[in-house]
Amino acid sequence: MVLKIAKKAVMKYNKHFSFFKTFVDTERRLAILLNPKVLTTFTRKFLCDGLYKFHGRSDPSEGRYRFFNNARRFPVARLKEYHHFYHHSEEYDILAFVRNPYSRVFSGWRDKFYDGHNNSLDGRISGYPRSMRRSELKAARSFCRSNGLMGGSAGELVPFDSFIRYLAAIPEGNRNQHWDQQALILQQPQLKLSSVFQIEGQLRDGICEVARRLEFDESWAVEQLGRKANASSRHIGPNPFTRELAELVYVTSKADFELFKYSKDSYKLLWGC
Repeated sequence: MVLKIAKKAVMKYNKHFSFFKTFVDTERRLAILLNPKVLTTFTRKFLCDGLYKFHGRSDPSEGRYRFFNNARRFPVARLKEYHHFYHHSEEYDILAFVRNPYSRVFSGWRDKFYDGHNNSLDGRISGYPRSMRRSELKAARSFCRSNGLMGGSAGELVPFDSFIRYLAAIPEGNRNQHWDQQALILQQPQLKLSSVFQIEGQLRDGICEVARRLEFDESWAVEQLGRKANASSRHIGPNPFTRELAELVYVTSKADFELFKYSKDSYKLLWGC
């Protein structure tokens, strides 16, 4: 309740802002913004393990918010530290990781729809993540039925083609955090990002930069990149992007392509992401 009330006071940020996706270190003037479907599971564990190993913090949130399970899996700062960051964000180096918009959208579908469908023998709703079972899955199925697309019936997979059309019909800023624009997730342009690392070619540099700033051993940090952080399926198959679907993703995520310097034609080179 305390964090919910505090979040309401953070009025300059959009609905995707979350204390559980914002790492703030006022002493080092460092902030790291987590970006769903871009290393979030890895980054949470990396921060918790590093703070324990190199700074002796067995509880990443140092006993704060003990009724929140998330606070045991992510370093949640004091409210006064978030308050300082909110009012003086220009004093912080703000880091973030980004991902090719095509592969991120596909990953969101694979994790939330494809794996959810295949987690039971007959595609029952119980196989889907809890966050999907009500509004998101219901809305996607309703859209499919209304538009004569596959995926509208209970127990039926919402295929990638239908999912992209569903995504494109939702205004930016109102989409699920796993496939809304990364620019919005990372609170652009309200926050000035100091460094943005593309995970396709700059992941090692980014992890080393985080390690340096937090006084973690860099060789240890690089070793962590070799561990598997997430259990979603690989679903490697033919490239699912037709020119038409790629165009829909480009239009709905144009800010990400421009701001984070991804090529419009990069979908042709990604498989299997």
